[in-house]
Amino acid sequence: MLSRGEKNLLGNIFRREGIKELSLETTERISRETGLSLRAVEYFALENGVIPRKYARNIGSFTLAGQKKLLASKVMIVGLGGLGGYVLEELCRAGVGEIVGVDGDAFEETNLNRQLLATVKNLGQKKANKARKRAAEINQAVVVSSFVSKVENLPETAWQGVELVFDCLDNIESRLYLEEKTKNLGVPLVHGAIGGWYGQVGIVWPGSNLLTKIYQERKKGIEQVLGNPPFTPAVAASLMVALGINCLLGTLEKENVFYFFDLKNLEFEKINL
Repeated sequence: MLSRGEKNLLGNIFRREGIKELSLETTERISRETGLSLRAVEYFALENGVIPRKYARNIGSFTLAGQKKLLASKVMIVGLGGLGGYVLEELCRAGVGEIVGVDGDAFEETNLNRQLLATVKNLGQKKANKARKRAAEINQAVVVSSFVSKVENLPETAWQGVELVFDCLDNIESRLYLEEKTKNLGVPLVHGAIGGWYGQVGIVWPGSNLLTKIYQERKKGIEQVLGNPPFTPAVAASLMVALGINCLLGTLEKENVFYFFDLKNLEFEKINL
């Protein structure tokens, strides 16, 4: 991520100032002085054992090396509504360094009950544009590119360097397209789906075709009937992010399993597929 010259430049600054922990104010100042990105400054700090304050509560769970790996990672979120808004929020706070957000839709009144990014003020605005703005409000070190587009229409350049994809869609046809696309790219797909009090999450490893097996006989998701209360997408999205971060950190066993939850009866089940 950094050239030798950039490392030397930052090293001189850190040594001269005796930096032992990195505040947001110091990060922004060094970025201005050197012309390097906030992400680059934070990455150098982590590489040299200096923890940016905003990640201090992450380190006990991710480790310093893990936080550095997350900052160097690039992921894609397809769908920025109920699931995708929460996934974006948590990935930014976790310090995942680069995020591609994809959604062609605009906010509607029916989104207000459950979508984190939806507010009265942004009704009618494109979800992808709001997602980029929200990410900047949380963590400006995270590089976010947004596409107001269906996933089927994305340019090939949008996929370059993506290590992990989050399926936050509500359309089965697009889910199956995404499964095929990630299979061809050799990239894991973190899947999530919700309906009413219920949800399912899991990782679709390239070539496993789990979504094809699950959805081959269905045309519509159960959310069309059961709806979605405010808490179900939040739970599913958090489980998706936990799976995704484990995957990025290399701490997840490669197995074909899905996790199903029932929030009405507070039941969770792991099923081998």
